[in-house]
Amino acid sequence: MKRFTLLSELFGTAISSIMRNKSRTFLTVLGIIIGVTTVIAMVGVTEGIKVNFQQQMDVLGSNMIYVSKFEPGIRFGRMPKKLRMRKNLTLEDMKALGELPSVESVVGQIKLMEQGIVRSKFATTTGVIVVGTTADYLHVVRVNLLNGRFFTESEEKSKANVAVLGADTAATLFPGVDPIGKKFHMGNTSYRVIGVMEKMGSFLGQSRDTYVILPISTVFKRYPSVKRRMWGGLTIMARPKSPELLGKAMDEITEVLRMRRRLRPQDDNDFAIFTQEYINNLFSQLVSGVFLVGILIASISLLVGGIGIMNIMLVSLRERTSEIGLRRAIGAKRKHIMFQFVVEAVTLSLVGGLLGMFFGFALSFLAKAAANFPAAVTPFGVLLGVGVSTLIGLFFGIYPAWKAANLNPVEALRYE
Repeated sequence: MKRFTLLSELFGTAISSIMRNKSRTFLTVLGIIIGVTTVIAMVGVTEGIKVNFQQQMDVLGSNMIYVSKFEPGIRFGRMPKKLRMRKNLTLEDMKALGELPSVESVVGQIKLMEQGIVRSKFATTTGVIVVGTTADYLHVVRVNLLNGRFFTESEEKSKANVAVLGADTAATLFPGVDPIGKKFHMGNTSYRVIGVMEKMGSFLGQSRDTYVILPISTVFKRYPSVKRRMWGGLTIMARPKSPELLGKAMDEITEVLRMRRRLRPQDDNDFAIFTQEYINNLFSQLVSGVFLVGILIASISLLVGGIGIMNIMLVSLRERTSEIGLRRAIGAKRKHIMFQFVVEAVTLSLVGGLLGMFFGFALSFLAKAAANFPAAVTPFGVLLGVGVSTLIGLFFGIYPAWKAANLNPVEALRYE
């Protein structure tokens, strides 16, 4: 009970000192405020991004297999020649994979950005993603239609100019109008709308519903260079008959593609095959890398803030030298003086940490509200803010506290 009373008195003394010198206190803890704000905002945003990304990936299901020309990831510099020489996957490859015993269904997909204006008689828009795919798209991806229907296999074979619109594209091109049966233009070609997809939402503040889905044969006709370009080619998505057959299906796909591409046993795969779990891990590594960079930047501010606290405690030591000498003369022990200075340093640091947490959470919510940017306030973020502030106060308060505790009482009483 005595220790609790002493601790509360010391915190009260520290708070009184802070309130007497508001401007000096604010300038002292400014580095900690900036550092903790950055840490909390980074934690909130990165956790929100991970949650949002997982929600978007859950739409596809957990047992999706992807086959593409290149492995996913960020590349720097010129791609090695061996990779550049890889052949594109083909529709014939996709059909061969669809006949495997462990595979339930497959779909081919190509994505590209329409460079021109997309227009209807009601409105125009730009920046629309063109998705070329096959008739079984909804059986594999399992995204639902909001209205209308998907194109058929006969429409795909005949290269029909029919389209299924993303929710935002439909709302932009046909505001307040049922788009089914209406026409719109991309370049010099007109397309008839036969369906509208359900809204998928946004990711990192960007809409995932600004797209047009066309039969893949129509895309090859409209964009002939897509078959030839290095970064082009087909992405094949396959769904096994059951989650338990995921590994077997991947082995069968690998074996068939190696045979079709005439690879020798000693040759590496000249294609990429991966699962949704691989994409999740890759994305988590990317987000964690960004988070670590942010923490590194924040640590510089925290270091500056800690040095500021140590400096202000040394100034306080000079101002209170006579007081310390008097306390020692009437019986205060070194540990009492040291404990008092440590508590004051920790209190000062916690004030900066609490302000930083407030600004960090505010930034997270502002990002979420202003740009529909995913952000989350987690208990980990709160514990991190309090923990970092406490440790900084302890670390940078020990030296001034030690110096105060080791003052000679007689010399301290004579200090002017």
